[in-house]
Amino acid sequence: MKAQEWRQELGKYVRELFLSPEMEQFYSLKVTPERGRLYLCQLCHYVRQRRNYWPQVAANCPEMEVKRRIMSHEYEELVEDDYSSVGHLDLVFRQGKELNLTPEEILNAPALPSSKAAIYGWWWIARHRLWQEALSASTISEWINDDRLLGDIGGGNCTHLAKNWERDLGFKREQMPNFTAHSVADVKHSDMFLDVLERFVPRGAEESVLNTASESMELHRVFFGGMAAAMTRLP
Repeated sequence: MKAQEWRQELGKYVRELFLSPEMEQFYSLKVTPERGRLYLCQLCHYVRQRRNYWPQVAANCPEMEVKRRIMSHEYEELVEDDYSSVGHLDLVFRQGKELNLTPEEILNAPALPSSKAAIYGWWWIARHRLWQEALSASTISEWINDDRLLGDIGGGNCTHLAKNWERDLGFKREQMPNFTAHSVADVKHSDMFLDVLERFVPRGAEESVLNTASESMELHRVFFGGMAAAMTRLP
């Protein structure tokens, strides 16, 4: 399959995620300070654990140029890029400060059972599936912030949330550094591995790679659905 075909097929799964009952409930909820804090604490688990998935993909991959591409991706996430000089977790901390959360409080907040289940699922895929399948599961996760794909249904996750936080909390752009950065950075990351899929997925293996990407979106439904359920119990 060509890169454009991969974009089309993977994009279908991302759009299905955003039209799911779990995501519709999540975005329909009014944002309160308590719910915002819960989101950032669960996001911290998501961001930290993704730094474990990509190295597993690299470890299972024999192609040196793909390993280098993954390292380039992770350098931006862990070390520095245009949005932070100390890695993207700092963006979560800076946004948490606007809700009176300290970095320690964010780091030490417990994961919801649904978050744990999704994290275990993503880890298993990264560790045990063929590297091409695991790569598809990790790279498609970047697509949930791609406004090019999701603009007609409210935008990607960070764009959608930025609108909700502005509406309900009165936050300005500079108070939401995580949303502001990822609505742009993940567009670049969405494109980063399409040519890898085109070149390294063997003929006849496309279906298994797409199925694994679909499973990653199903795990996102668990992750966001669990947060939505927990938020309904908060003021």
